[in-house]
Amino acid sequence: MPGDLYCIRRTATVEEADIIVTWLADRGIEAQVVDRDNPGVLAFGLTDAEGIAICVADEETAKKAQALLEEHDREAAAQSKGEGEVEATCEECGTVNTFEASTRGTVQECSECGAYVDVPEIES
Repeated sequence: MPGDLYCIRRTATVEEADIIVTWLADRGIEAQVVDRDNPGVLAFGLTDAEGIAICVADEETAKKAQALLEEHDREAAAQSKGEGEVEATCEECGTVNTFEASTRGTVQECSECGAYVDVPEIES
């Protein structure tokens, strides 16, 4: 890996790395999978012990990316335990409603117009 790149995370599969790179791009952070063709990649996209590296160009971007990923990891852990909150947008009036995470996968009423709102499942 070139010395001017900063590794922010390693994943078990190329597919997982691609998802993270896309997720970061949606948040304005340019990252790349640097060892996609790593000779250590085994059958079915699995890697050796080090994993597939996701890197960014500079230290400041690395800090921002790591902070975003850590926040996402915390939120995902809380949601999987039924903790925290989840947002759902009403298709009738466009109001963004906030519900307890324990209501994921259910139908609730919009706080503005009373229409039914589908509360999404756990995000990946």
